[in-house]
Amino acid sequence: MLLNVRPLRLTPLLLCLVLQLSPAMPGRDAASSWNVKMIIEVRGDYRMEAPGVKVAGTYAFVVRWTGTMEKDDEDYLLVHNSCDLTKWEIEEKADAEGALRVLTTGDFPDKPALKVNYILKLEDGLHVDFAVEGFDVPRAIATEGFELIFPATKENIARFGGLNYGLFVKTGSNKIVMDESAILRGSADKTFDWTWKHQAWVQKQERTIFQSNAHQAKVKIEITLR
Repeated sequence: MLLNVRPLRLTPLLLCLVLQLSPAMPGRDAASSWNVKMIIEVRGDYRMEAPGVKVAGTYAFVVRWTGTMEKDDEDYLLVHNSCDLTKWEIEEKADAEGALRVLTTGDFPDKPALKVNYILKLEDGLHVDFAVEGFDVPRAIATEGFELIFPATKENIARFGGLNYGLFVKTGSNKIVMDESAILRGSADKTFDWTWKHQAWVQKQERTIFQSNAHQAKVKIEITLR
């Protein structure tokens, strides 16, 4: 016996219901989670001069940071994964009243410490906020020291005891902004670089002391879809 089967015709109401229940097709703007890698390369030097004392130091380091970034409504949540100081070298030479002393990396118990704070969404893109914490120098002689300042992004301009880091950026820019539209399409990578230098004469215990602190920073950020 043959059955006469009519083709199924959906009324507008049923068609609307089917479309609502059907799974959404993934699109380019559906990205919501990414891997983030940041590499910070720094070279710098510092000096101190006072009556009978001269100190000069040089250093270089590389920090590799990884994490994930997730969409959080209209903002983004940055999650820490790992942070490794893959290179760290420092040398300090001090001449005090004709006596020379040289310190190398093993003589410094302190090391650079990277603090990644957040990613902030603004009109011009996603701003990355980080700062590398330093420590006091010199170490080769017993004297009042000063903070060895390492790189920071534009959002950290006043973290050094009131010193406005941004005022002493000499070339380039420490404003680190990623293209949100490129990230939403799947991935983005960008390199930033700048030079920074601060010099000052300070009065300490009836002595006039010259302090100089400078570095060159290169920051590479890669954001890829998970």
